[in-house]
Amino acid sequence: MKKLAWFDRQFTFGLPSGMLPFYLERLSGTAWRMEAKVKGIADEILSERWNDKWSVKQNIGHLAEVDEVASQRIDQMLQGAEVMAPAVFEPRDYNAMSVQDVIAYFREGRLKHLAKYSSLRDEDLLVSSIHPRLKQRMTPIDLAFFDAEHDDHHLLMISEILAQHT
Repeated sequence: MKKLAWFDRQFTFGLPSGMLPFYLERLSGTAWRMEAKVKGIADEILSERWNDKWSVKQNIGHLAEVDEVASQRIDQMLQGAEVMAPAVFEPRDYNAMSVQDVIAYFREGRLKHLAKYSSLRDEDLLVSSIHPRLKQRMTPIDLAFFDAEHDDHHLLMISEILAQHT
């Protein structure tokens, strides 16, 4: 079955605040899912690029970078920015790191990101800004949904890479 490419996906935002706990639950479980996928897999395999795409470690590291951008975007919403700043990434050489270190880097950033969500007050959940690529207005709830979907996209990528080695 062919999956829909990330940049071809369309999202409906304007989600109710009562959905935030569900998205945060998904976001909090990503590190566990990563660890389960890579358990017992040789580091060399986790560093291999597949079909000219990222390696497993690069997918994990990218999610850590996205958390930094998403946290900044929450701040931008709270500060009243009409449009969020575009995502700018400073990629690291994740393939030179052990997978445990890449996951630890991800987990540390994810915990900070989840803490930011947890610190939001009810009135903060009503603020919104326009996402620069999607050209859609998003609240922090919508951003959490978008981030959870993005996690699942990369977890699927990791599964596809690892399936090539079984």
